[in-house]
Amino acid sequence: MKKQNGKLSFASAIVMGTIIGFSGCALYEPAQGVYGPPESFGIDEDDTASSDQISPEAEVPTPAEEEELSEKEYDPALVFTWPSDDPSLSVVQDYNTHTSCIVDGDEEIPVDIAMGVYGARVVKCDIDGDGEDEYLISECEGTGSGYSVRGLCIVEKTDDGYKQTVYDGEYFMQVIEDRVIFAYDAESRDLTISAVNDKETYVYIETLEGEDEVDDIIWRDQIGVYFEDGKVYMSSSVGFFFKGHGWPEYEQSVELYAPITVDTDSQIVVGDIQARDGDGVKD
Repeated sequence: MKKQNGKLSFASAIVMGTIIGFSGCALYEPAQGVYGPPESFGIDEDDTASSDQISPEAEVPTPAEEEELSEKEYDPALVFTWPSDDPSLSVVQDYNTHTSCIVDGDEEIPVDIAMGVYGARVVKCDIDGDGEDEYLISECEGTGSGYSVRGLCIVEKTDDGYKQTVYDGEYFMQVIEDRVIFAYDAESRDLTISAVNDKETYVYIETLEGEDEVDDIIWRDQIGVYFEDGKVYMSSSVGFFFKGHGWPEYEQSVELYAPITVDTDSQIVVGDIQARDGDGVKD
């Protein structure tokens, strides 16, 4: 694939030919996500979780849950621990009661996060610079064939407990909707991605291989939140619908990504959006 990228005006990046414009909104509606494990629950090698029960205190169900569980046997195999790089820190999700908690050493912190099958990712750091550590969770909101959406959950300690703030996948989709323009030139097979950032517009051009005609550009189906080098990022994997194909393809995907900064009120700012040749959404 031939690619160019840089910071320039959008108009200077468009070459003459038949151009299809996509103003951040694909015609394709994403498939329904799978919330919680299917009957035959499986985990990819990169998403390995251990089946481990939460401590007895965290497992006590509410009266409504207790009544529901009385009708069926509680299954310990449906309690999953999603580890982090810190061996004392994890997220435990109980798919019997659809409850989750952060486990930090001997402390358990209940959280209300999505229960997608690829599980949660968690880190602990002083992300807002206030001198106190916060928990950042990349929650799995839904998965399916070619579909994977995550959101960001921020958990910080307060005087009377913990405060939780969630930015779901739709939030990050809206950021892309507002700031990114896609344009495709059918003659040159150039996809131009223009990200309108605060100070200047960032433009990335990807030349597609092959001869199949592009029907649509897909970017809402793979939304990621990932942690790297003490920072948090959002990402979106841009794929394509080719004419005559019944599914989106990501073999020539482009990854949109941007850093996220967090202030002391758990308010976030999505920084400059850029793009690069990608092989799927980062997790």
